[in-house]
Amino acid sequence: MGIQTVINRVQGFGIQGELYDNSPVRAQPFNILSADEAYNVFGRAFSVLSEGVAQAGNPTGTAVFAGILSNPKASKLSGVFGNPLAPSLTLANNEAAELVNLGCVVVSLPASAAIGDLVVYDNVTGELSTITPGSALPIGTSSAYAVVDRFSTTGASLAVIRLTATPQIPV
Repeated sequence: MGIQTVINRVQGFGIQGELYDNSPVRAQPFNILSADEAYNVFGRAFSVLSEGVAQAGNPTGTAVFAGILSNPKASKLSGVFGNPLAPSLTLANNEAAELVNLGCVVVSLPASAAIGDLVVYDNVTGELSTITPGSALPIGTSSAYAVVDRFSTTGASLAVIRLTATPQIPV
């Protein structure tokens, strides 16, 4: 192992699914039960499947938004198949978890995003993406009732979204 030759000047600011600041938060406990466990990733959107049970995405397109899967440090993570100690941000089915529907959360966005962009999620996987204000809701997505609050991105990167108590649904 060599001597360190590079010093990073910008520290990482969070882990996807973590709360970003101490602003008001509303979180609810749910049992997670998705069509595929691979969709149960922290920082993704979930909808209500039944009383106390949530699923990744919104497969029917009509389910109630439950929130963003959050607080990975408080959940039971199982690693990956064959290596239970491997790092992972994926939660197994039938595990209890917190879903945040009001507050600021660190999430992973797959493409560039600007502060003020609206956050939407894929109805199958729950993966987040953004649209500009005034844009139509893309087919196969639902509103996450959130906006990009901090850290504009120029490509796939972490950002902070603010989930709101008042829905901001694109027309």
